[in-house]
Amino acid sequence: MSDSSLYPMLLAPIFKDKIWGGRLMEKVLNKKLPPGELIGESWELSVYRNDITHVINGPLAGTKFGELYRNHPKELIGRIPTPGEDFPLLTKFIDSNQLLSLQVHPPDSYAMKHDGEYGKTECWYVVYAEPGASIIRGLAPGTTSEAFRKGLETSAGVEKIIRRFPVQTGDFIFMPTGVVHAICQGTIILEIEQNSDMTYRLNDWGRVGPDGKPRPLHIDKGLDVIDFNNRSPDKIEGISYFEAGSRISHMASCRYFSVEILNLESTYRVDTGGKTFVVLTVVEGEVTVSGEGGEKVHAIKGDTVFLPASPPTSTLVPGRGCRIVKAYIDPTHKRFIQPLIQKGVGMEAIEKLIFR
Repeated sequence: MSDSSLYPMLLAPIFKDKIWGGRLMEKVLNKKLPPGELIGESWELSVYRNDITHVINGPLAGTKFGELYRNHPKELIGRIPTPGEDFPLLTKFIDSNQLLSLQVHPPDSYAMKHDGEYGKTECWYVVYAEPGASIIRGLAPGTTSEAFRKGLETSAGVEKIIRRFPVQTGDFIFMPTGVVHAICQGTIILEIEQNSDMTYRLNDWGRVGPDGKPRPLHIDKGLDVIDFNNRSPDKIEGISYFEAGSRISHMASCRYFSVEILNLESTYRVDTGGKTFVVLTVVEGEVTVSGEGGEKVHAIKGDTVFLPASPPTSTLVPGRGCRIVKAYIDPTHKRFIQPLIQKGVGMEAIEKLIFR
């Protein structure tokens, strides 16, 4: 396969029936959901175990991403992966029709040792929030491991040890490993994360699974990995600048992913430099994406378009009200930082968006 064989690829989602899910993605994200199911998650880009998304446009329609990654990794992600290295990213929409479990994600070192899997650093973009919607993130000041374990024993005790705060459409939240959290009812979020589903469930609010039994908890492992001294910000405002009338907002960069939000008013060019892929998720409006070879794909709210590392250039022509969440891999943070430096932003401000 030559570089010119790849092009902007529209991805087919994988829907997940969850006991806390709903049907809101039909209305908010234009998703054609399977009838009769409570859909909690729509996996947009996935090469995780047997959940492999596939291309639905152009010559590669029907091709699964696992095949592309195995056979053409350099064109796809910009480098040759080490033997056995998994595809690095997973993106999904989450519809929290009910409160999700209280949970925490482990770091790579602990997850690999105890579960043979990567940990899970993630971030959230709030696509939709009902009036009064909130999330749980972090613990009450001074909470210790002993106090946390005791607090889990009763509903009132749980409320005393957690922190809730309101969210609204457009909020952005970075969620490092070790931070206790839960997505509350009445929200749809876009989650960008490591290619992992590793979660330690701490409290499930008395809920039972489809078999009528309580779902398993992982309190001991959770206590091992909770960061009781976490001081990361609850929400991130990002740093924005204007380019040809479009507002570009740099939100966060860590070793696993970097994220920008594009509010496009005019034609916008994405250049991967041949070094990394780019994932574009349309969260408002619509856009037409063109590749170097003239290939075009039209995407509307709820769609995800994958831009391979090669060919390096794609062009975005927005419709009215176009907002896109752009994710890419940038472990050195150079691609994330450089445009901000060129706009005169100081490193002190930029460093607040860098998570080492």
